[in-house]
Amino acid sequence: MSRSMSQPPYPPVPPSDPNQPGGQPGQQPPQYGQQPPPPPQYGQQPPQYGQPDYGQQPPQYGQQPDYGQPQYGQAPPPPPPGAPQYGSAGAYPGAPGAPGTKVDVGEAFSWAFNKFKNNVGAMILPGLAVFLLGAALIAVGFSAVAIFGTTERVDYGNGFYYEETSLGFGGSILFGLVYLVFILGLLYIQASIISGAVRVANGEPVTAKSFLTPIRFGPVVGTAILVGIITGIGYALCIIPGLVAMFFLMFSVVATIDKGLSPINAMKTSFELTKSKVGDSLIALLVTYAINLVGVLVCYVGLIVAAPVAQLFLVHCWRRLNGAPIAPADPA
Repeated sequence: MSRSMSQPPYPPVPPSDPNQPGGQPGQQPPQYGQQPPPPPQYGQQPPQYGQPDYGQQPPQYGQQPDYGQPQYGQAPPPPPPGAPQYGSAGAYPGAPGAPGTKVDVGEAFSWAFNKFKNNVGAMILPGLAVFLLGAALIAVGFSAVAIFGTTERVDYGNGFYYEETSLGFGGSILFGLVYLVFILGLLYIQASIISGAVRVANGEPVTAKSFLTPIRFGPVVGTAILVGIITGIGYALCIIPGLVAMFFLMFSVVATIDKGLSPINAMKTSFELTKSKVGDSLIALLVTYAINLVGVLVCYVGLIVAAPVAQLFLVHCWRRLNGAPIAPADPA
């Protein structure tokens, strides 16, 4: 009787962790407001906290968990603000207008020539205007000689002599003013051609006014004057500095029109672009001058075609090097 009284009728319960009251050893107590886990069924291991839920397979060895990845059937998250949208120009590397693409001479020339061919009526107007300005300058020159000119005979002896004609003061003033108007007219026509090329690159419809109405003519004149002064000083310093200045400032007028920059900022933009992409910029410059040279060799009449094609080519290269969108090419 004393033996049965000294032994407990049930097996002893192991003591719980003093830091974890009311739970099993190594088990965290439920938080406030959280339902306790259901008791495990017979033959089933209780779930451990921090382990995957029932029915979920843990990641295999060497496989990264797909936390934050879109699930199957879900759309991918949108790109962050400022990033190019899918399907837009510049979204895919190597697409026309994408950043980092190189100048493709064949693509740029084909784009420019087909644009000219399909809009020849509007694009030849600047060239015709240049010829009219040239004809007016020549006519005024002959008129000034006829009205104000004086002829003197210089005798060398032995029957050799020549006649020298001078305009005089009045004729010189008249011819100088007409020549100034001619230069301003050439700047106007050049700005109009570049503006038309920019409009074509934007995909705008081409009309008669597209290549006869310059964009930001005042800043363009300022840019052209500054570029002319810098390159002129460079040519005076053994020619090579002038060629270098012409190269680095080749996109200045285009930047003034296309980006709406001031003359100084336009020249800075041209310098930074050509400095970062020397090879592509040099190719663009040489091909542009080659196109104009062909027009000059065809008795200057070829400039009616060469001038707009050359500017279209240059604007295409400018857009490609800047990663800016370009209007689709016309069919051949």
